Formats: sequence, structure tokens, C-alpha cells
Amino acid sequence: MNASNEIPIWEPLPGSRTICKLFMHLFSHYSVTGLENIPQRPYLVTFNHESYWDSPAIGSQFKDTVPTFTARKYKGTLVGLLLHVGSPVWIDQESADRQALTTALKIMQQGSPFAIAPEGTRSKSGKLLEGHEGVAFIATRANVPIVPVAVIGTNLMFKQVRPEVCVTVGKPYKLPEGRARGDQLAAYTDRIMCAIAALMPEQYHGYYTGNPLIAEMAKVVR
Repeated sequence: MNASNEIPIWEPLPGSRTICKLFMHLFSHYSVTGLENIPQRPYLVTFNHESYWDSPAIGSQFKDTVPTFTARKYKGTLVGLLLHVGSPVWIDQESADRQALTTALKIMQQGSPFAIAPEGTRSKSGKLLEGHEGVAFIATRANVPIVPVAVIGTNLMFKQVRPEVCVTVGKPYKLPEGRARGDQLAAYTDRIMCAIAALMPEQYHGYYTGNPLIAEMAKVVR
């Protein structure tokens, strides 16, 4: 890719990872497991979305700068400052479309990782919502390892006093390479979401409760 066409990856603000770790430990009983599963870049991080605090909970633990989609409305806010632990790709949620997915794909083609929450919105209950097919669109075209990450408890921060917050990084896996469409995209999206579910207790499986793919993906990602 011509350098003039490259998408800039903004490095985290100096000290932001340390600040975010301190923030998480101060306001929660914070634990992280599975960091040894992170592969060499590029890779695609897929995580469940519970709250604003998912990004500092996850991003502060990765040595790589991991860009992710971030709603433009948070730019210039305290939440936006904490989200700078990664490299925010600012988008308008109302108009997030294939162009945004293409941006994520280009970033990985440049050799950088990328993180995406397939649910597309916060699950305030902590239970998994149905994943959107855009994540499968990206994953099959990028042909990079997928790193599933389960986040539990960030939705309780500032609602409870120092709740348990657990981040689990699963083993990477790949989907078949190619331009998946239609039913195939839906099937791959289920696989991606069930890989996340496999890292969580059953009570958080939500939309995917009882899906046999969870047991299948558990053999891969645990």
C-alpha cells in the first residue's frame, strides 16, 4: 500500500496505559488472564461490549496499539480521553457502514491489529447481544488471527463499589479465507460470538444461550 494512502495510527497518549490500569484497579477488583495468547500483529480482537470502560480494561493490557471504532460524540470528553489508550477511529454511530469496515480492513492490511465489538452497542445487563455480520465481513477478508476477549463486570462500575471486573483473552483462531456472503456471514458471526461466550460463565451467554457452537469453540479458544 502506498504510504500516502495509509491510515494514520495514533499512538496512545504518554502514560495512558498506566493511568488506565490504575483507574481500573482503583474503581474495581480488576483481573486479566490469557495475555500469553496474544499473537504477533496483525490480528483482530473481538470483544463483548458492556460499557464505556471496556476499552481501558482491555487496551491497557495490550503491548500493541489496538485501534477500535469509537463514537465521535465522546471526542474531547473524559471517556474519550480514557479511550485514547488505544487508537480511536472516530465514527458517527448513525452512519457507521461498510466504509468503516473498509477502514478497519485497511488498518490490518497495514500490519496493525484492530479491535471490534460485534454487538455494536453496549449490553447493560452484561449478557451477550446478537452480533452484527460486519465482524465476519472483516475477519474473512483480513485473513488474520481472531483473538476473542470476554469482559465481565465493567457494566457495574460506578453502580457498585469496586465490582469484580474480569478480562479473559482466549487463544487465537482463524475463519476460512474468502469473501463470505449471506448465510455464510451469519454462520461465521455466530462462530465469532460463541468463541467469546466460551470464555464466559453460562449466565452471560444471553442471545447465544444453548448454542452448540459454544462447546465447539471452547475446545479452540480455551
